[in-house]
Amino acid sequence: MAEADVNSEAQSESMPVLKSERPYGFKDYTVVITGFACAAWCFITGGSLALYVDVPTALVGSIAGNIVAVLLMSLATQVISGKYGVDAYTSVRGILGGKGTKVFLILMSIFVIARLVILCMMVAKAVGNIVLGFTGTDITTGVPMFILSVIAGAICWMVAWKGPVLLKKLNNFVAPIFVIILIFLFVVVSMNYGWDTVLSAKPLAPFEDQWLNFLVVFELSMGAGFSWWPNMGGVAKLCKTTKAAFWPNVIGLVFAATLGTVMGVAASLLVNSSDPTAWMIPMGGLGLDTAALLLVICADITACSVMLYNLGIGIKQVKTFVKIPWGKCTGLITLIAFVGMIWAEPLYDNFYIILGISSMSCAPIAMMQLVDYYAFRKKHISIRDAYNNGKNSKYYFWGGFNWVAIGVFAASVVLYLAIFDPFLCIPHDAFRYCNATTAVCIFSALAYYVLGKLLLVKRGIGGFPKPNEKAGIESNGKE
Repeated sequence: MAEADVNSEAQSESMPVLKSERPYGFKDYTVVITGFACAAWCFITGGSLALYVDVPTALVGSIAGNIVAVLLMSLATQVISGKYGVDAYTSVRGILGGKGTKVFLILMSIFVIARLVILCMMVAKAVGNIVLGFTGTDITTGVPMFILSVIAGAICWMVAWKGPVLLKKLNNFVAPIFVIILIFLFVVVSMNYGWDTVLSAKPLAPFEDQWLNFLVVFELSMGAGFSWWPNMGGVAKLCKTTKAAFWPNVIGLVFAATLGTVMGVAASLLVNSSDPTAWMIPMGGLGLDTAALLLVICADITACSVMLYNLGIGIKQVKTFVKIPWGKCTGLITLIAFVGMIWAEPLYDNFYIILGISSMSCAPIAMMQLVDYYAFRKKHISIRDAYNNGKNSKYYFWGGFNWVAIGVFAASVVLYLAIFDPFLCIPHDAFRYCNATTAVCIFSALAYYVLGKLLLVKRGIGGFPKPNEKAGIESNGKE
């Protein structure tokens, strides 16, 4: 009965999920988040990093970038979701306002759907490589890829439709599957190539400056860490404690994913390709590598389902979708993804763009959440006002928009683009002194603290006590 309640509550988004109704403990969430993080994302990321650095440098840069971004992202979103039982798009209303959150939701929806498209394309390419290996028929491009991607998306929709209980069960298999794939890659690399060859392998398309190459890897790794922002809150709200919502991210999103990323770098350098589906059969032969590709397909389907579930929870914030049944709501997202699959191959071949844009958009939001929640609101948000879209909501700000946060966000985007071009993955002159995401994190936190203090806290806007209310409280305290 509890499971049915959780599914109903999480899917309808009518109110926060009570602690007594949350299904995920520390172990459960560790399995879910590890299975999600360590599907094909780490391998695709590894393929991107292999363009710039060798394996040892990738290990250092990936761990460093991921751990900074994941810790900041988790403190900003997962802790709040675990404490109050709400998703990230509900908690961020105290930063952006009700209408501002909807605009940000549209932006995040584009990125999440792009990631859905990429993973579905990976499933399609995996199937295509299996067919190529057995029959010699190449269906890895064009219409066959589109059809296979659509089929993969439809399967993901059916899984997401069933809700978090099924996702937990599937990830109980996916996490071990990831371990099997890693062991497989490790054994194949050790037997067929040797680690001396791996460690001496040169990057595929590096810059001449080694320091610049490392900073690009650090930048993309931070992008990978912050890119989890739109995909986390809908699942973290089902955790029984804040501890269960926070620490598994370090285990899954940092350390487990980094292992997969580094193996992805190694495989890319050995096969001379950044496409994960192109590694398997050349590295270990048809039989074993077909099995590995099938495992990758299973992991990708589950990861897509988690993303679809989280985005479905997010769009339930919009009044139009509140009364739409869960299956139709997630089905609409899937249909949009089907349209996006027309451009799947360019997206798939340029995954680094997603990492860069994720940092550019998610890092400033996460930093403003940190300042707002820990410095301004002292670890307390009003759930009642977060769900209230009316003018009497504390989070109404100015017409439903917090123009302070929006201004800081816009300035942060300009700053990011001045330091790094995420579309071409080209750093500008200032990048070698401070990478773009680090600069954005520092700027957005300081700017929001100063402007928020002056324009929000001191003026009593956004749920903070008004000056006359503060005076009344102080006088009552003296009496």
